[in-house]
Amino acid sequence: MMHLYKVLAAIFLGVLVNQMAFAKWDEERDVTTNGKDELVYYYKTNEQGQKLVLDKYVKRLIFIQPNRLHKRTIRQIKVDGQPIEVMSDPFSRFPEQTAITFENKDETLKKLFLAKKIEVFVRFNRDETVSIFQIK
Repeated sequence: MMHLYKVLAAIFLGVLVNQMAFAKWDEERDVTTNGKDELVYYYKTNEQGQKLVLDKYVKRLIFIQPNRLHKRTIRQIKVDGQPIEVMSDPFSRFPEQTAITFENKDETLKKLFLAKKIEVFVRFNRDETVSIFQIK
């Protein structure tokens, strides 16, 4: 009986810690095209109105900058000061959005969920900027 109590306490603690990690990100819910499944996306918006969406289903980030509709390139992000090499691919139907992918998807997603600060290095033609997202 004592063993069962310890197992239940460990499960409860794990769920609580997991919810605390996700609570740092804002939630957005979407329904699939067939209308049967509800998807949950996590996102953060910074002071410039840029949005960073964590897509756990495809295991990528989506960078959205509504006021810039021309092509952008993202080759690196920093998660709590640690650089991560990434690849970017703009969406053809949504020019304000850019998909950010990485090699070690599971490990990088774990770092992103637990991050306190994410820096996105964005290049527009010859202009380079750094977009900073604080996650509290």
